[in-house]
Amino acid sequence: MDAGNLKITPYIVTGSESDLLTSGGAVDKTSPYLAGVGGTPAYSGVGTLEIVNKNTPPGFANFCTGSLISPTIVLTAAHCLAEPGAGPVTDLAFSLPNGRPLFGVSADPNPGAPAIYFGNGYSVNPSWDANTEAGDIAVVRLSQPVVGAEIYDIYRGDPMGKQFTQVGTGTAGWGDVGADSETGFPEGLFDLRKRVGDNIFEEFGTQFFDALAQYFGIDLVGLGGPDQGILLFDFDSGKAQNDVFGLIGTLGDSTLDSLAVSQIGLFDAFGNLIETNTAPGDSGGPAFIDGKIAGITGFGLTGAILTFDGTFIYCGDPLDIDPSYNVDTGSCTDSSFGEISGDTSVSYYQDWVDAALQPGFRFRFVGAPEPVSIALVAGGVAGIGALRKRKKK
Repeated sequence: MDAGNLKITPYIVTGSESDLLTSGGAVDKTSPYLAGVGGTPAYSGVGTLEIVNKNTPPGFANFCTGSLISPTIVLTAAHCLAEPGAGPVTDLAFSLPNGRPLFGVSADPNPGAPAIYFGNGYSVNPSWDANTEAGDIAVVRLSQPVVGAEIYDIYRGDPMGKQFTQVGTGTAGWGDVGADSETGFPEGLFDLRKRVGDNIFEEFGTQFFDALAQYFGIDLVGLGGPDQGILLFDFDSGKAQNDVFGLIGTLGDSTLDSLAVSQIGLFDAFGNLIETNTAPGDSGGPAFIDGKIAGITGFGLTGAILTFDGTFIYCGDPLDIDPSYNVDTGSCTDSSFGEISGDTSVSYYQDWVDAALQPGFRFRFVGAPEPVSIALVAGGVAGIGALRKRKKK
């Protein structure tokens, strides 16, 4: 494998197969990773965004996750709405509580009758840059207010080093295979059920990517938004060999060593790994700290870049930092253990979010809606749909 296989693909996955499936291979509807099950909050204000742009192929749509910050305003990611070349949004819908009923997904285990709200406007942060991931935050305006769902505040403190709960309605999988066909489900388990899990913000994106560029003598990934605008976390397995941000301290570079954070995983009181990662379709979804939205799901990248020697990417072996790769595409980035994910920091953009909640804020008009019930998933954009400049989540 060469550097061309370093694809940026954000995915939500759990630690093990048993977290998601029964012993017979069916979806486990009693899993605590499903919202509204076993005491896990239902997150009734988090739902699925279905987006059609002018240049979306006929019969297709992009799927993301979004969260209500007012009865008519949904917070999501800019890349869900405005990837380069996508064109303006022509059709937009927000579905609660479980996602789209299109695929016959039962409201159980996310209780409540399915409800679809159409969007009539949207706005992308003016600093959005698909090359650097800066400003990857956006808002959608609904044509009618949502009734009976949670409305969330935004987190205004420093999120670094804090544990958070991520919520998404995208693809699911587990750590040693990621979210791809190795799960036994084409393109991963994409049933639009709302799932939740925890992780810890460990690095600011710009500092980390700048240090990598300096160490390797070349900008390997072309990322780097504003200094504190991108929040990074890694997907730990419980083993030091997969701890991306711990292992950067072993490369012999003083800058990377100063950024090293040794943390091999989150565990419950019984010693079970509970750390999770985001996946395709989770893009735009919230990361909650103290019940407030601190991060917006953005992108993912393999941690194998840390052992890149100009020829090989070390992934796909159980002893490698990234133990899996997509058997269909050869990509190292498949949301498995040993990978990095990036969120947009909401507190960094809080003034813009506050402005979007005020009368007079300018939204771009959504074209006359076409029926969305026939839309199909086109491979799921890491959490999101068919538009894949880098495979975002």
